[in-house]
Amino acid sequence: MPSPDPPSTQKQALVAALQWGMVQAFILDTVGRLLRNYYRATTDVFSTPDWVFSILVASPLALVVGGYGGYRWVTSGRAATSASAHRNRVLFVGSLLVCWTLAIVPTVAFQWVFDDRLFTVPFFLLPTFAAIFAFGAAYHLAYRLDADWYRHNRGKLLGTAKGAVVGLVLGVVGFVVYGAYLSATQTSYSLSGGPGIVVGVFLGGLAGYAFSENERGGDRAAEFLTIFLPSVLVVALAIGLASVALAVLGMSVSGFPSSFVSVLVPIVLSLGVASYLAYHVETTFYRRLVGR
Repeated sequence: MPSPDPPSTQKQALVAALQWGMVQAFILDTVGRLLRNYYRATTDVFSTPDWVFSILVASPLALVVGGYGGYRWVTSGRAATSASAHRNRVLFVGSLLVCWTLAIVPTVAFQWVFDDRLFTVPFFLLPTFAAIFAFGAAYHLAYRLDADWYRHNRGKLLGTAKGAVVGLVLGVVGFVVYGAYLSATQTSYSLSGGPGIVVGVFLGGLAGYAFSENERGGDRAAEFLTIFLPSVLVVALAIGLASVALAVLGMSVSGFPSSFVSVLVPIVLSLGVASYLAYHVETTFYRRLVGR
């Protein structure tokens, strides 16, 4: 059977730009968080040094710089442009996006178990290990997993990923809402989001696996993730910039806790939009992006 024709150079360059940009942003973010936790664990000063904070805020810039490098890597003719090479890049980008998102789950589980000891020596290394494991899982799925096995199980894998991500965001929403309720009704309380988030991800992943179909279910799950995860970041960034602009103008959104605006609005809005577009309108952003 002849191999399928590779997608256009423009689409391959776009996926390579996402790959390079995400890898560089991941490295800076992971190193910055490791240094921040190191200073918190080894010094009595809770605030992060300015140079460490600069590494953390440079992650979006790394996404842009790395993206340009990946784009030029393909358009200059130095990259492999076969259909299989493009498939690996697409799978890596999607896997890293999902695994990086879900890397918060072991971190909140560690914080639930260790409490304040998580930010002491040597436990402060655990979140970094979780991030490295997430990167390794994405690399293994894209470059080490048997292609035939992946094609056979693609629907189940994508359905599980979608269910786990939805379980994660619902766990975060439940934590924020319940925390706001306790804050409004009690003067003193203790609340950990770890149990709810871990259970939400576990149940969501099981539900996604159980109810996923094969080819069509995998496509719809991929479409949902393609729309949902970037839209959360975009909406959260827009709300953050709007809040800064309002603060500069001396205005504020009164009547709502900041957690509702900064956390719930991006999640709920993006969840509704992604569900509507992926399952009602049945858009094809994912297929057009990867050239399928």
